Amino acid sequence: MENITRNSLETWENLTLSNNFIFCKVMESNPDLCKHLIEILLHIKIDHLEATTAEKSMQESISSKGVRFDVYTKDDNRIFDVEIQTVNKKNLPQRARYYQSIIDVNSLNSGVNYIDLKTTYIIFICLNDIFDYGLPVYTFSNTCREDNSINLNDGTYKVFFNAKECDKMKSDEEKAFFHFLKDNSAGDSFTKQLEEQVLFAKKNLEWRTQYMTFKEQFYEEFEEAREIGHEQGYKDGFSKGIDEGIEKGIEKGLEQGINEGKIKGRESAIFDTAKNAINLGLSDSQISQITSLPVEEVIKIKNQLADSVLA
Repeated sequence: MENITRNSLETWENLTLSNNFIFCKVMESNPDLCKHLIEILLHIKIDHLEATTAEKSMQESISSKGVRFDVYTKDDNRIFDVEIQTVNKKNLPQRARYYQSIIDVNSLNSGVNYIDLKTTYIIFICLNDIFDYGLPVYTFSNTCREDNSINLNDGTYKVFFNAKECDKMKSDEEKAFFHFLKDNSAGDSFTKQLEEQVLFAKKNLEWRTQYMTFKEQFYEEFEEAREIGHEQGYKDGFSKGIDEGIEKGIEKGLEQGINEGKIKGRESAIFDTAKNAINLGLSDSQISQITSLPVEEVIKIKNQLADSVLA
């Protein structure tokens, strides 16, 4: 098993468009490329887009959960949210549902009729097949279960792309884009423009500093959280053991308390660093190694952490 060091993650020089940080920077700084990408993915024509915003945050209320959209943009009648998804998480359908609700709440002013809600596309660009049916694209809209020829026409669409099956996609531009995303090989004029912008982005010293600072922050937070987590785990375990020992016996209570405390401490360390680990594209095996957890438990925790990653 490989060792995890500060240099084991992707270096700035090796980042490609499939990296969340680079994808957001390229799309935000090149609205024309973002517009053309959406046209390619949805097979539609867009006259113009308003300012494209990367990592746009929205929150319905102080007490509700906030979200952060990778790339958020809109035209006169439609809203587009484009998400780059390198990790195969099981909660994407629920995330899409929540994203839709937040967009609706934030786009409809008080006193405005519901009919004025804009058509919305939630787009997930996935490197893996999250549904495991072998389709290149999964498009969902609301239809009648009793007669699927009847569409609700509520103007909401959720589209999930599967890069693994890109050769089955309809257009050559789609295929070329996803091959570039997977293999970093530009095969047409559009992907060559993307390639140029990725190279240009990596020459941006400010963005490089942001990424390297984030990467260093991840290791510092992880090491600190792991150390605090184990220490706190022992303390919590000892305290819990005393409390339970009153009823069940000091010896048995201490043993059980310490064990549970260690687990709690370890989970605390993971929860404090999981957001950064996912954003940096760590694999399940890498996360397993740095946390000393079985891969199966890592997958379970990553699914539990998916909502907190958006905060």
